[in-house]
Amino acid sequence: MVYCLPSKATEKDVYLFFTNAGCGKIRDIRVIKDQKSGRSKGVCYVEFFSVEGCTRALALNNRPFKIDNKDLPFHEIKIQPS
Repeated sequence: MVYCLPSKATEKDVYLFFTNAGCGKIRDIRVIKDQKSGRSKGVCYVEFFSVEGCTRALALNNRPFKIDNKDLPFHEIKIQPS
């Protein structure tokens, strides 16, 4: 589970963040959105194919989230196993 995502982060942004960080193949990504507005709640679930990928992703806890290779100020993501 990843939280503290920027509200404009998409599944593609999350995918690029983890694959560029060397976390390996990703099975599924689901950004949780508000049903009424359709806006992101800043939370997503990422499922990796391997335990090693998950371990590498956990090491990225408290790192700045990047969109288009740009750090977003005040958006350090939090990662926890679920």
